[in-house]
Amino acid sequence: MGNPRIKLHRGGIALFGMAVLVALLSSCSAAASAAHLSRGCREGRRVALTFDDGPNPTQTEQILDILQSHHARATFFDEGQAVEAHPEIVQRELALGMAVGSHSYAHGKDLPTLTRADFAIDLQQAEAALTPVLGYKPALYRAPYGHTSQNMLDELHAEGYVSIGWDVDSTDWSGATVDAVVSSVLDNVHPGAIVLMHDGGLGGGNPDRVTTIAALPRIIDGLHERGYALVTVPEITGAPAVHGHERRRECSAS
Repeated sequence: MGNPRIKLHRGGIALFGMAVLVALLSSCSAAASAAHLSRGCREGRRVALTFDDGPNPTQTEQILDILQSHHARATFFDEGQAVEAHPEIVQRELALGMAVGSHSYAHGKDLPTLTRADFAIDLQQAEAALTPVLGYKPALYRAPYGHTSQNMLDELHAEGYVSIGWDVDSTDWSGATVDAVVSSVLDNVHPGAIVLMHDGGLGGGNPDRVTTIAALPRIIDGLHERGYALVTVPEITGAPAVHGHERRRECSAS
């Protein structure tokens, strides 16, 4: 029959070991299996810069130049109608090792109020614009203004998308100064941070993003000085960039 004290002792060890395993994996596996992610895994010193509302023929190109010269990767959430107008910029994003996701078709403010069926129409329009340019159906989606609804999340999940938010706002959309944008990022950054920035305008507009462009080299240099590597959203979360690809379980530092 055996010694019940030994069995109890072994059972306690097993439970303790399981608790340790859960604690070690929770920051990655829980994040990457969620319907909506606002941060990445906290293992290692890695940050994901993200850019919304492009592609923009002048500003996105300048941002790509800066990223390339600093050997940094980022993630671009592109609007479908802008992709249709400037597919060559999206192709350059890919060629430089950037990740690309959907940011709706035309940045509609009303998407969270739509029925699931009506939201699906916008999602499919954006997908139809992006897929031929990317060569695959994207699996990353960022809602305009970061506003989601249960209808949106349900449809995104059904169509194989992961909704991506952010947990550090650069405030480059707010009219802030270059110094303020740099401080907003560097004062709030942490391992696993997903940083919101912009390279284009709402609904295909052409805003002046000179503040973002001026702040970006200082932000990258400041992150490097603090020991951070700049990676893509798939790298920092484990979420796939390509529809149909399985989520990578690991989220360890590179």
